[in-house]
Amino acid sequence: MKQNRIINMLSAVAVALVATACSNTDAQYTIPDVAAPQLVSTSLTQEKAIFFGETTIEVTFDQNVNFATKNASMVTINGEPVDKALVLGADKKLTITKNLEFCNAITLNIPAGLVTNGQGKVYGEEINATFTAKEKPSNEATAVSQMLGWGWNLGNHFDTSGDAIKNGWGYWDQVPVMTAAPFQTLAAAGAKTVRMPTTWTDHMDADYTISADYLDEVAAAVDLAIGAGLNVILNTHHDSFETDLGNAATDPAAYETDSTIIVRLWQQVATRFASYSDKLIFETFNEVHAGDNWGGGTDAEYALLNQWNQWAVSTIRATGGNNATRWIGVAGYAANIDMTIDHFVLPTDPANRLIVGVHCYDPYNFCLAPYDEAGNPVAPTWGHSANGSSSDELYVINQLYKLRTAYIEKNIPCYLGEYGCVWKKSDEENAYRNYYLEFFCRAANLAGIPMFVWDNNSKEAGNEANGYIDHATGAWLNNSETMVPTMIKACTSTDASYTFQTIWNKAP
Repeated sequence: MKQNRIINMLSAVAVALVATACSNTDAQYTIPDVAAPQLVSTSLTQEKAIFFGETTIEVTFDQNVNFATKNASMVTINGEPVDKALVLGADKKLTITKNLEFCNAITLNIPAGLVTNGQGKVYGEEINATFTAKEKPSNEATAVSQMLGWGWNLGNHFDTSGDAIKNGWGYWDQVPVMTAAPFQTLAAAGAKTVRMPTTWTDHMDADYTISADYLDEVAAAVDLAIGAGLNVILNTHHDSFETDLGNAATDPAAYETDSTIIVRLWQQVATRFASYSDKLIFETFNEVHAGDNWGGGTDAEYALLNQWNQWAVSTIRATGGNNATRWIGVAGYAANIDMTIDHFVLPTDPANRLIVGVHCYDPYNFCLAPYDEAGNPVAPTWGHSANGSSSDELYVINQLYKLRTAYIEKNIPCYLGEYGCVWKKSDEENAYRNYYLEFFCRAANLAGIPMFVWDNNSKEAGNEANGYIDHATGAWLNNSETMVPTMIKACTSTDASYTFQTIWNKAP
């Protein structure tokens, strides 16, 4: 009997312990009641000048949410189902993506009841959000863009350097003396600016004095262009310091020589043109870089180029006359878009009249070198109709919009000093060329960027075949009587009906 009582007592204790344990467990895992999720914001992941291609919208709630991916087809942008709508892991954000055609505004719609929290509580309201693309600003930077408009490079004439000068071979474009003819052709077509690339150091003596005859010859060409009603951008191009940045950044002797040349050069050029009107613009440098390194420089090289730009600007301003206030173009490393944005520092300028100059021949093989050594095409096509993807067009839009964000929207003028695409060997290849050039120019208009096509007077199809106007006669080359007006329209037109979609639909 005593043994039974002991067993009964132990059983009672065990039951009590189990009951207590169960009671504690229930208390520990009681799930509190949580309110339904509430909308915090809807936002695009990046501001855009136009909506096109893969576009992402983030819808943020006040707590982690769930979304059934099978319901993605019920979410729409501009009335069309989105491509994806999902919550990435445990997150407060519903991420929505859609590949868009060109549009200036998009409206997101999410029906009520699709978003829940972990307890199944539903966000019970319909979500509607409209996003409008940023309009091009109306400021002094865009006014300068309109002033410069579309333009042309007198390439391979005064930018001749090296043995061609020393041995008296003449200019690379094979034109002994410029006449008014090409400038008149340009003005009649609607061009507004001529960029005049000019090499000076091969026309200097041992004391870095520029030949007076050469200065007069350059001035004569400037006079002809201005006389035709065009703006002129006069620069340094293929000069001795253009590829010597690396040496000057590490060798004190090279630093001293290059710095002296730059200051002496701009003292003389600016003094010669000090009385010219604002139709003349100076450009400090062309594509300064270190040796053959086009892909990027060192911090010391970037810093030195910034110093050189400052010296050039200060030297020009100090010569007085109209140079005290005329516009001056300034350039970053290799005039590359990305390296300029990342490393270029705008010089201090008392007149506050500087324009950032960049160049772009992307993609290189399609634009400048589409043939191998045997003459076979290696890059004959470009754009969505060729590769089934909008990546080519997106790249162009994004590169130019970077410039708008970095400069135009900050009221700093910017221009595309060089661009182009060679005349090719077949009608099909030239159809892609024409599409590229028109699309590129319209993207520049969207960005508020004036642009100047490179012309080396080449009259035959192939690599580096950048002839548009005969430098001697002013006659059109390589079907440019239609291509140049097309580029001018794309770069300058304010016609709202002339859209990217218009150009897109004409792709070969």
